[in-house]
Amino acid sequence: MNLAYFRKSKFDFNKTLENLKDKAKDLGLDLLGEVEISSGKIVQLCAKDWLSNLVSSQKELFAILPCSFLVFKKDGEVFVGVSDPSLLGKLSYDPSVQEISTKADSTLKKLVNDACGVEPLKVKKVRLYATTSCPYCKMEASFLDQNKVDYDYVLVDLDRNAAQEMVQKTGQMGVPVTEIVYENGDEEYIIGFDRSKLSQILLIKN
Repeated sequence: MNLAYFRKSKFDFNKTLENLKDKAKDLGLDLLGEVEISSGKIVQLCAKDWLSNLVSSQKELFAILPCSFLVFKKDGEVFVGVSDPSLLGKLSYDPSVQEISTKADSTLKKLVNDACGVEPLKVKKVRLYATTSCPYCKMEASFLDQNKVDYDYVLVDLDRNAAQEMVQKTGQMGVPVTEIVYENGDEEYIIGFDRSKLSQILLIKN
């Protein structure tokens, strides 16, 4: 499971930092602060309504909301990173928290991409972990089929190794679990049949 989302910038450090702040304003994010570090800068950017709503819904999760962006130089190249916004949604079943997580995931990853001047990562592979008796698995498979998504359908109740692999990767024993593998090798896991999240990642227009 990835804990952060990083992209390499096409620009120098100062231009990347400028892009990050300018494009944050366009996305409705507020600059909360900046901290200098030896290899770059940490920039605090967040939507105040996310913070307010999270405190109202489940205040103990406020620290998980990704508001810190790391802009740094390594081996002559510039990178931008943010804590994986989807982690928030994995810690709560509260609909309000799920909504904040979904919005943060799309907004903050877009900000990282825009600051770096790069396109969103392309999906290389999709794997759906399911069981023979799971109705939500069948609903998701039908959704993927209707939208002509190429994916592997893995029945964990018939394949002990696949079941162990799923639990090892995600800590989840329930299904469906969808594994998304990106072109850079990063992996993302969607727990349950999340039509909105799948549509966002797979560029499906509802």
